Amino acid sequence: MNLIRRTLTRMSSTLSAKSAQRLDYLDKSGTVFAEMTALANKHKAVNLGQGFPTLPVPQFIRNAAVEAVSNECMTHQYTRSEGHPRLVQALSKFYADKIGCTLNPMTQIVTTVGATEAIYTTMQALLSPGDEVILMQPFYDSYPAAIRLSGGVPVVVDLAPPTDRPALTSGDWKLDMNTLRAAVTPKTKALFINNPHNPVGKVWTREEMMQVAAIAEEFDLIVIADEVYETLVFTDSPEKMIKFASLPGMFKRTITLGSIGKMFGVTGWKIGWCLGPEELIRSVWMIHQFNVFSVVTPLQEAAAISLEHAMESNFFLETSKTYQEHRDRLIKVLSEAGLTPTLPHGGYFVMADTTSLESVLPSASDANESRRDFRACRFMTTEMGVTAIPPSAFYERKEGAGGLVPGKHARFAFCKSLDLINAAGERFDVYSKSHKAKKQKI
Repeated sequence: MNLIRRTLTRMSSTLSAKSAQRLDYLDKSGTVFAEMTALANKHKAVNLGQGFPTLPVPQFIRNAAVEAVSNECMTHQYTRSEGHPRLVQALSKFYADKIGCTLNPMTQIVTTVGATEAIYTTMQALLSPGDEVILMQPFYDSYPAAIRLSGGVPVVVDLAPPTDRPALTSGDWKLDMNTLRAAVTPKTKALFINNPHNPVGKVWTREEMMQVAAIAEEFDLIVIADEVYETLVFTDSPEKMIKFASLPGMFKRTITLGSIGKMFGVTGWKIGWCLGPEELIRSVWMIHQFNVFSVVTPLQEAAAISLEHAMESNFFLETSKTYQEHRDRLIKVLSEAGLTPTLPHGGYFVMADTTSLESVLPSASDANESRRDFRACRFMTTEMGVTAIPPSAFYERKEGAGGLVPGKHARFAFCKSLDLINAAGERFDVYSKSHKAKKQKI
């Protein structure tokens, strides 16, 4: 834990005067994850913010890593730039019955330094200056950064909860397809769809995806399907995981992103991939070869060994069951704390409505912070001892973007040990009792 705290200590926010103008697109103070982790460490809060698992890594995965680094020579050298042969072959086998076609492991898959590099490299490969990419907000915060650093323009549409009540499940968050259609212009090159969705946990239905597919087909758009949480779809989801590329006619226009980090709960390995039609994957690789050239060989070997084992066992089923149990426990903790959580059908996260905290939050002027969700998450960290992520970080910062939705919510991670989730419940309980006692004295 001390190592994690040292690693996540925030760097200086001062930039060189000689920095490239493109950095103006980025927040020089860093990501919201760095800020909230530093605040959690300072106040010794239970950190349910950043989505790295604290569950034990299964023995077969650790054994695979040991085996990979025990080789005397070749797994310590550069591997194939497009992807380590054993890993791309395993990925081709894994996806054969999910995409509806057998991927050529040598030409239709490229491995990357995590899914984040896959996002960045894909944008560099696809976008010319001024090209537009449609995002459904809230979104993973790397999307707009990668688009802008590639000379593109993010265009946002809302994935929104009901306006007359809190969302009860992630299925309550809806995309207005007319709004999506209206967002397409002659400059639109691509759109992102994230399934299961971070941070909402929405598992898209076939009907919803078919409507998105129809728009992509009509306007000849490339679809970037971020499906890193694909193995974490829960039993109460109204729809099983459907890969976007498996829809009729969509493989030819879809780049699918995946991640060993999310698949096996080893986010520090930073092994991701893009897969799709040969000509699109070749374009991605053209950038990848001059960006990182190749991904760390022994961990690609270990990822391949782990995936081969998982495909012959019930690992993914058991892992999803465990995460669902942890999700249910966190839902109970948040409900007992007076928040209104949205039940996610997949992924790592719970979005919770924090309207019940209104009477105890500092005002915007007192906190010198206009964003309500930042005030709420800072308050929960400093006063209640539990850290979450303010979701306005996953929205475009412009007038009207997302309305009041991000301000009312906080994102909590349940990819944590039950001990940590229970500790959060204890912190909430202590605060509640203390707050009631103070009110009684007044």
